[in-house]
Amino acid sequence: MTRSLTALLPPPLLLASLVTAALLAACGAGPGASGPDSPPRTAPGTPAGLSVHVDTLAVQGALTVPGTLRVSGRVPADLTVSASGPQGVTVTTALTASGSDTLVTVTPTGAGRGVISVTVQAGSAQQGVTLPLLRAATQPVRPGGTYQAGGATPWNGGVLLRAVANAGADDRHALMQTTGTAVTALPFPLSGLDTITGHAAAPDGSVWVAVRGATAAGSELIRRAPDGTLTRVPSGTTETLSSLGVTPDGRVWAVVYGQARLLGATPDGTLIQQALDSVPDALTVTADGTLLLTRRGDAPALIRLDPASGAAQVFPVGTPGVSVPAAPTAAPDGTVLFTETRTGAAWRLNPRTGTQVALPLPAGTRAGSLAAAPDGSVWVSDPTAGTLLRVAGGAAARVPLGGAARALTVTPDGRVWCELNGQLITLD
Repeated sequence: MTRSLTALLPPPLLLASLVTAALLAACGAGPGASGPDSPPRTAPGTPAGLSVHVDTLAVQGALTVPGTLRVSGRVPADLTVSASGPQGVTVTTALTASGSDTLVTVTPTGAGRGVISVTVQAGSAQQGVTLPLLRAATQPVRPGGTYQAGGATPWNGGVLLRAVANAGADDRHALMQTTGTAVTALPFPLSGLDTITGHAAAPDGSVWVAVRGATAAGSELIRRAPDGTLTRVPSGTTETLSSLGVTPDGRVWAVVYGQARLLGATPDGTLIQQALDSVPDALTVTADGTLLLTRRGDAPALIRLDPASGAAQVFPVGTPGVSVPAAPTAAPDGTVLFTETRTGAAWRLNPRTGTQVALPLPAGTRAGSLAAAPDGSVWVSDPTAGTLLRVAGGAAARVPLGGAARALTVTPDGRVWCELNGQLITLD
């Protein structure tokens, strides 16, 4: 089955400049707060108002990270700080100077879940800040901590991990699945130099993988049904298949390296394809079955494609000949998130208006991957800094990890997952 793609180019896009909000919700500050790209801070000694925002989220459990708040334009002697945590948690605070600002370190002890409430006061000015208290758990993906994840997707209340393409044979021939407190292999009938290059979970609980074969038969798609039954679909090409996504009707779709088309398969094993007007780099599927594609080159763009009709919307992004959009991600509010590989920025695009707004990431951030959470927040990995960032309410707060996190994803229950040095990390 082949369909022709007709791109419907909307009017010229309005590239909105970033205006950082004054309210940091869920992981931020109350009225008067400033984000990382806010206007110049209040000069020391200015009597009116307070400007407080969250630098670092507080984490307990397998990772222990105190929370930090930054009070702009105030020295420690100006401030009085009080804090309280959820039931079972005691909170202490410490103030240190940081240039013309003050850093407030918020350290929780004890076991509990919820939020930490912090009140910062300077004279008659007072501001309340709500700081989420995260819990972290870790578990090795494979004994010895040698596993490196190339991707993750939510599945059966946990996640399915795919190894990097140059992994050892055991990891190239199987996915890894979370089963309770353990991580176990989900094998496929592969051998030798065969490599799983993409995977996706279907609504019915089945799992699809793309395999780059080592023989002249080329690549294939394999469906593993919930009862373990396998359906193999030869692709008819030796090119690598990647960026798998499954639409609500159970069809899987994949990007074909270097080709202006998508390949796919139905649950019964029928090979299908979708012709495109250009070569895509990445693909993901929204809840309603729309395909999101990215394109680089002379006309970098994000494309929304209806696979049933072939109708598409093309949204030019970035700089022609330079920009490399990546990681297209559907947000709960209907907007589309993506990263820009060359600049390290992350963007939100409103497909109803065409407006694009940069996420308020701290200066120097290099966004690697991102994931949208059910509460509307966005998680971004910065492998160069070894941190995760949570963007909410117009500002970003960090979770230092000390290394490059891979395979970032968020499950429907709001838990954040990533792989770090062979360990599967969960934050909730």
